[in-house]
Amino acid sequence: MAKVEGSIHINVSPERVMEALLDVAAAPEWTPSLEKVWDVQGHGLGCTYQWRYKMGGMSFEGSTEITEATADRMVMKTTGGIPSTWTWTLTPANGGTDLQVTVEYTVPGSVLGAIANKLVIERQNQKETDQTLANLKARLEG
Repeated sequence: MAKVEGSIHINVSPERVMEALLDVAAAPEWTPSLEKVWDVQGHGLGCTYQWRYKMGGMSFEGSTEITEATADRMVMKTTGGIPSTWTWTLTPANGGTDLQVTVEYTVPGSVLGAIANKLVIERQNQKETDQTLANLKARLEG
């Protein structure tokens, strides 16, 4: 399993950050490669939805379930085209929130997929993670 991580300070309360994270229907507005979210069922813990994500020039579809949702942590597990676990951690800091995300994922394919991941996809995913955090910050502070 591959992994990318990122963190950022957002000048709003952890409650506002969590509210934005739980608004999964709006996630394509701040997540660059998330093309579409649909069939959202529920809110918070147990919420499920379908998605289409673009990685390495290819689109993948799957589903996500929010398996943990507390005031300071949210965990999302995806199945389908790109099995992954997204862990969001929120820490109050300096009148705002330090937000950290860790994404552990499995690249589709076999040995060639693993090689491509190390050479290209992991760097691209790190860039996407950093851009996602920057977009969320701009959205919440704007």
